Amino acid sequence: MKIKHIKLKNSSIRNQMLIMFLIVILPMFAASIMLLVNIRSEVTDKILSIANERADSIRNRLTDLTDSTEALVDSFISDERVISFLTNDYKENADYYRYYSRGPHQERLRAAPFLKSIKVFTEREDFITNVDYIYADEDIRSEQWYKTAVENSGEFFWDAAADPSDGVRRLSCIKAVTKDGSVIGVVSAIVSDEWINRGVTSENNKTILCVGSGNVFFSNYDTVNSDGRIEFDSSISMNGSRMVMKEGLLGFKGHTIAETFNYGTDFQIILMIPAGVTDLEINKLSVIYTGYFCLFFILSLLIIVLFTSVFSRRITLLSEKMHAVAGGDFKVEISDEGKDEIAQLYTDLEQMIHSMQTMMDDVYQAKLQNEEFKFVQMEAEFKALASQINPHFLYNTLETIRMKAFCNNDKETADLVKKLGKFMRRCLEFKDGEVTLRSELEFTNGYLELQSARFGDRVSYSIYSEVSKDYMILPLVIQPVVENAFVHGIEGCKDNGRIEIRVYYSGENVLIDVKDNGSGMSAEKLAELQAKLRRNDTSSGKSIGLTNVNKRIKMYHGERYGLTIQTKEGGGTTIRITLPRDPAVRSAAAAGVKTDSER
Repeated sequence: MKIKHIKLKNSSIRNQMLIMFLIVILPMFAASIMLLVNIRSEVTDKILSIANERADSIRNRLTDLTDSTEALVDSFISDERVISFLTNDYKENADYYRYYSRGPHQERLRAAPFLKSIKVFTEREDFITNVDYIYADEDIRSEQWYKTAVENSGEFFWDAAADPSDGVRRLSCIKAVTKDGSVIGVVSAIVSDEWINRGVTSENNKTILCVGSGNVFFSNYDTVNSDGRIEFDSSISMNGSRMVMKEGLLGFKGHTIAETFNYGTDFQIILMIPAGVTDLEINKLSVIYTGYFCLFFILSLLIIVLFTSVFSRRITLLSEKMHAVAGGDFKVEISDEGKDEIAQLYTDLEQMIHSMQTMMDDVYQAKLQNEEFKFVQMEAEFKALASQINPHFLYNTLETIRMKAFCNNDKETADLVKKLGKFMRRCLEFKDGEVTLRSELEFTNGYLELQSARFGDRVSYSIYSEVSKDYMILPLVIQPVVENAFVHGIEGCKDNGRIEIRVYYSGENVLIDVKDNGSGMSAEKLAELQAKLRRNDTSSGKSIGLTNVNKRIKMYHGERYGLTIQTKEGGGTTIRITLPRDPAVRSAAAAGVKTDSER
């Protein structure tokens, strides 16, 4: 299976889909064959069911015929006119003809359309007969039906008796006419062939009807005569049940339904369904079903070929465009009018091209920002060094002054010079990159101590931090803000000047608030300063330290971060420094990669 799977992968998508279609359609084809076989069986069962219903109809017709005929015959032989006519001695022939023209015989026939005639047989030689009243000569008296009627004078007897008019044996209801216990005649009510044929004949079936022990009184099967006789062999049960046979009866090829039922007399019904009838219906359905299947198969094949062609063409076009993009051609035209998964792939490819272009622009901009950041750092360092007026010489000079003050027992001056020296040394150690929050706060604290020595009791300060001292931060971020607070806020206060530094977490950020209670700023001055911060203008003017800090933070961490100012004229100023809390965000921003929130 693994080898076949690999070989299937090596073919085109169109061939794969065609193979999959064939794999799906073959089981359907097999199922269709099985369904056709089942349909053939159902057709055969349906034909047999119809034949059984027909056999039931014939049986019911025969039982109705039996009841009606026996009632009519019983009424006829009980008629006093008939008995009187059969027993009286008439002197004139006119008496006979008068009875024939006005007797009960014709009345019964008119009331029974299912009868062909009613024959009355008498053994009186002096009896003047006609077509309905017949002298029972030696030949008639030798017939079995006549003997049975005489011997069982009180019972009806059904048989295929010979019609005296043409000698053809027809179904007849026979009963003896008696008077005072003596047989004076035999009545035979002969059933009409037309009536039997009308209720029995079927275009698709062959029918044989028998009475007694196989005496045929109706047959439209060529090899069996209507007045013949059938000898049933032991393989066919005629004991009151119905049998369905595929073949075997009388050499007939096809299904046969045979039934014997007793309704005073035994009757046999034999229905023969020729094989051609069943085969014709089955073949007709087979042709129709096969035609529909072939039509659907061809239509399905055409549809799948058309679909696979369109699908394959779209996939091929998509592959070509992807190869072009992989080769660096980002100007390739991406268009597809569909709304399916392939159209979604086109959309994704277009978004990927846009993302790649954006990423390349970001990388290019990151390089520019990195170079600009290095330049700003160098500029800041240069300005810091330039403002220190040769800090190496100044540091050495300050150390000499501290030692002389210490030797002169002026410890306060010596301590102040020492703090100034440490501050200057920290300025010398100004490097590119990040420092710990501990180091930055210590540097800021040193600056505040120097300013406290300068202003004395006029200034107080506090530093509070709930952020880890190992938190990494850009150097010279807090001190320039504190310096700005002194220069523009505290210097204007004659007493009770205060600076508060608070470092704390706020959601995904680290906030550093530098708050003073100085003179604050007017709305115009605040707007001017905010404009400079937005422009990152470090070219000239006041507050260069703030714009420098703001610019370095945005370049290093991203546009979301930097300085914000809240102030009120005469009510102090709060400058908030916003930095990312997550080191991954800080690293991504430092590398020039935009985060999801920035995009």
